Amino acid sequence: MDSCLLVQNVHDTFRPFYYLLKVTGLAPFRLNSQPSNDRKELYYAFGYSASFICVYSYAIYGYLFTTNTGHLYISKIVAVMENGYMFCEFMVTNVAIILGLVLRNRVLEIFVQLAEIDEQLNVLRLPIKHNRQHRLLTVLCSIVLGSFLFLLLVTISTVTSRLESFDTPALDVAALAISSFCFLLQIVQFTVMVLLVLSRYQTINELFRMYFPTSPSAVGNPSEFAICSEKEQINVLKQIKILHDKLNDVVELVNYCFSVQITFCVGLCFVIGVVCSFGLFRAFIYRNELFYMGVLNFIWYMYYLFFVLFFIAVGSKITREGKRIGILVHKAINCSSSSAVINELNLFSQQLLHRSPVITCGLFVYDWTLWYTMIGATATYLIILIQFDVSFPNLVNVNATAVYRGST
Repeated sequence: MDSCLLVQNVHDTFRPFYYLLKVTGLAPFRLNSQPSNDRKELYYAFGYSASFICVYSYAIYGYLFTTNTGHLYISKIVAVMENGYMFCEFMVTNVAIILGLVLRNRVLEIFVQLAEIDEQLNVLRLPIKHNRQHRLLTVLCSIVLGSFLFLLLVTISTVTSRLESFDTPALDVAALAISSFCFLLQIVQFTVMVLLVLSRYQTINELFRMYFPTSPSAVGNPSEFAICSEKEQINVLKQIKILHDKLNDVVELVNYCFSVQITFCVGLCFVIGVVCSFGLFRAFIYRNELFYMGVLNFIWYMYYLFFVLFFIAVGSKITREGKRIGILVHKAINCSSSSAVINELNLFSQQLLHRSPVITCGLFVYDWTLWYTMIGATATYLIILIQFDVSFPNLVNVNATAVYRGST
């Protein structure tokens, strides 16, 4: 039997990405149809999380005390900032492991609620295409893993070929690599969860169009929407209202489970952007044997930035889909001639007014406004660093030269 035929629910859809989370410590749960509070399961989750916390704690120790990275940068300022955000990245990874352990049952509840929504959509004759989502998620996992390994190999080969004194143990390199990959997966994990919810909102909008005309030309045109009676329209609308309300609950649960991790990740990406942009500036101004490190760091920054940008785009998309159904409801009110249907549509409109999907951490909303704010703040801090660097060029160059000579 074709393996795609076995993809029957949201658990099977998520499974390819679940395996990636499993090997990095972000999945201290078994992907079952129901959360388990069994004592044996609890011991497994604690042991699983503790083992990865030890790995990432060793990565912190290895980076700060074993791996000498000061001679890899042309500025002492850049070296200090680089060490600072790398330490924060490793700490964020450990925080994500702990939060994943504490909230593991809440995460499983997300899949349970999505599965219930899918069953109701099946009853309404508009099922979720689990096979297609499974294939797309498999492709996404391949792209994420393949691109990370490619950049990692390029970085290691470049550093080792250009710097003979780079003799970091292979175990330290492996710990650093898996920690960085875990940091990346935290961004992708939230994005995947939001994508799963987004596909349900899009299905509900499509379902609404099937039963309600949304343009004057569609009135009386059987090819535009499903032929149904007033009673059937009201029944379907009541189910749509329930589904939409359940999806809003899922959005709030996703925000609750992952907003802290993604806030730290986005904040660190902002810091990385400032540091790496400043490093690239110095690399082009003071061209020397360490020019390539500034370029490599900036490439890594652009790599992380791509996934942050993808996440913000998905967050903005789910907000637009939430607003779109409100537009469809008001168009249906204008096109309907039944007072009973119009009354139900007005009630649904009030529900949408008071509850609409928003991806947020409580401090700000993850949409394009946040993206523009990050760009402006990055430019501001970059100008401040450049002015500071230009004001004390001799001091910075002397420190950088002393560090480099000391390493050789």
